[in-house]
Amino acid sequence: MPLAFPLRSVITLVPSRGALGHAVRTAVAALLALYLAYALQLESPQTAAVTVLIVSHPMSGAVIAKSVWRIAGTLVGAAAALALMAGFGQSPEAFLLLYSLWLAGCVALATRLRRFRSYAAVLAGYTLALVALGAVDDPLRTFDIAAARVAAIVVGVLAKMTVSGIVWPVTAAQRLDSRVGRVTAAVTGALARDLTGAVAPGPYRDLLAELQGLDDLATYAAVESVAFRRQADGARIAAAALFGLLARVDAARRALAVLPAAGPLLACLTPLGAGDGPAFRVAAAAARRRLRAALRLARRAADPASIAAAHQLGEMLDLMVQVAVARDPTRRLSFTLPEPADGPLGSAIIAALRTLISVGLAAGFWVATEWPAGTIMVSWTSAFGALLASRANPEQVSVQVFRAAVWAGLLALPITFLALPALSEFWGLSLVLAPVILVAALMSQRPGRGDFGAFMPLLFLTLVAPTNPMSYDLQGFLNAFAAIVLAAVWILLTYRLILPVDGRGEVRRLLGSFTASVRTLAGGAAPPADIAAWEYRHHHRLARLAAWGGRGDDRALATARARMDVGRALIAMRALLPALAPQDRRRGDAVMRALGRLVEEPARLAAFARRAGRRLEVAAADADGTRRHGLLDLAAWCRQLAG
Repeated sequence: MPLAFPLRSVITLVPSRGALGHAVRTAVAALLALYLAYALQLESPQTAAVTVLIVSHPMSGAVIAKSVWRIAGTLVGAAAALALMAGFGQSPEAFLLLYSLWLAGCVALATRLRRFRSYAAVLAGYTLALVALGAVDDPLRTFDIAAARVAAIVVGVLAKMTVSGIVWPVTAAQRLDSRVGRVTAAVTGALARDLTGAVAPGPYRDLLAELQGLDDLATYAAVESVAFRRQADGARIAAAALFGLLARVDAARRALAVLPAAGPLLACLTPLGAGDGPAFRVAAAAARRRLRAALRLARRAADPASIAAAHQLGEMLDLMVQVAVARDPTRRLSFTLPEPADGPLGSAIIAALRTLISVGLAAGFWVATEWPAGTIMVSWTSAFGALLASRANPEQVSVQVFRAAVWAGLLALPITFLALPALSEFWGLSLVLAPVILVAALMSQRPGRGDFGAFMPLLFLTLVAPTNPMSYDLQGFLNAFAAIVLAAVWILLTYRLILPVDGRGEVRRLLGSFTASVRTLAGGAAPPADIAAWEYRHHHRLARLAAWGGRGDDRALATARARMDVGRALIAMRALLPALAPQDRRRGDAVMRALGRLVEEPARLAAFARRAGRRLEVAAADADGTRRHGLLDLAAWCRQLAG
C-alpha cells in the first residue's frame, strides 16, 4: 500500500511515554532552576538551567550519581582555577600552558575511568577555563566567579533531583529485575547454541553491550536508595558472572570436546535462562556430581587434558550458580569487586594530545587576533574537547557539535532580539524557552540525533543568556555565537583532519591492554590476583572492544577472549605454586613467564604449552601424593592452553 511507509514514518516520530516523561521533567527542572537562580539573584542564572540539561537522565539514580560527581568535579576545577590565577594571573603565556596541561591530564584520567567518575574528571578540567578565563581581565574576581558557578550548579542539581523524584519518576530498580531476566535468557540461549553447534561462537557484541548496560543500571539503582542495595548488588553479580560465561565460551567448547561426559552441564542453561530456581538446582547438582566423578577418574588416570576440561567446566558451573544465587531474593549478597580504571594508557595519551591540539588552535587564534570573545572560544573549545575525548565515536560527535552550535545561534537570535523584548514576566520567558528544551530533550533520546539534542539546548541557553534584567547586546551576541562556532570548528578540524580517530589503532591498544595484564600475571611481580576482580576489570574492555564493531572485525574479540583464557590459566597456576616443592615452583614459574612472553603468538604459545605439559606429566609420574596432584594440575592448565 502506498500509504504504509509514510504512516509508519509518522508513527516512529511519536515519542514514547518514557521519552515524553523525560523531556517534560527536563524542561520543568530547567525552568525551575532558572526561576530559583533569579530569586537568589545569581550572577549567571542560565548556568543553573544548563546544569539541569547536563545532569539530565531518564533514571533518577543516574541523575543523583551524575549530580554528585558534577559538584565534585566543579569544586576541584574551581580550586585549580584559584590556584592558577593566584600564581600566574599576570603571565598569560604561562597560564595558558599550565591550563592546557591541566586539561590534558584531566582528559587522560577521564579516559581511564568509568561512568560518572570519568565525567567528574572532564568537568574538573574545563571548569578551570570557565572560571579563570572569565576573570582574565580582572583576576581579583576569580573567587567571585567560582563561587557563583558553584552556587548555580548546586541550584540546578537540586532542581533536577526534586523534579525527577516528583514528575513521573522512573527508578532504575523498577526495570532491574526484568532486565536481569531478559539478559540472562539471551546469554544462556547463545551459550546453548554455541557450546553444542559446529559453528564457532560469534562476537557477542549486542550481548556485551547489554551486560554493560545492566551493570550501569544496577549502579544507578544502588544510588537511588539503601533499600535497593541488595537488588542492585545481585544484578551486578549476575552481570559479572554472565560476562564470565561469555568470555569462557571458547575454552568451554574445547573442554566439552575432551570431556563429553560433562554433558549434564548444558542441561543447566535452560532453567537458568527461564529463572526456574528449583529446576536449576537439581540440574546443577547432577552436573556437579558428574564433574567431580570425571575429575577423580582423570587424576587416577593421570590425564591432564581431562583434568583441565573438568576445571574449565567447573568454573562455568560456578558462574551459573552465581547467576542463580544473584536472582534469588532470599539470599543476602554484597558486590565487593572494585571499580577498575580500564582505559588503555595509549588511548588516554592520544585523547590528551587531541585536547592540547584543539585548545592550542583556539588559544593561538585568540593571542594572534586579540579578539575580545577569545575567552569564550577557548572555554568552549576546552569543554567540547574534554567531553568528546572519552566518547567511542568522537569524530561523529564533532560533526553533531558543529551542527548544534549553528542551530543554537540561529534559534537564539530571533528569540533573544524579537521575542524576549516583548515579554516582562517569567511565565512568558518560560513559554518561549520550554518548547526548545522539550524538543531537544526528545531528540536526545533518538538514535543518530542524541548528541545534537544534548548539545544544542546548552548552547542555546548560553547564547540567550536569560538574566534579570535582560541585556540586549547584538554585538556581544554575535561575538559569542562566532566564538562557539569557531570552538566547534577547532574540534572538527582536530578530530576529522589533524588527528582523526583510528579505529584499528584503538583495537590494537585495547588488545595491548589485555596483553599487558597477562604479562603482569606471568611475571609474578604483583600480588596473586583474585580471578573475579581480574575478570571484572576486563569486562568493560571487552564491551569497548565490541563497540568498535564497524571498524574492527570479529577476530579482535576472539583474540581478547583467548588472552583472557591465558590470564585465567596463569592465575590458577600461580595459586598452585605455594603447595609445590621448591624445584617444582621454579619450574612452574619459568613456564608461566614463557607463556606470558608468547601471549601475542597463539601458535607458538600452544606449541610451548604442549611441550611444557608433557614435561610436567613426566615429572608427575615420578611424584606421589599432593606433589603429583599439583604437577598434574599444572600440566592440565598447559594442555588446556595447547588447545
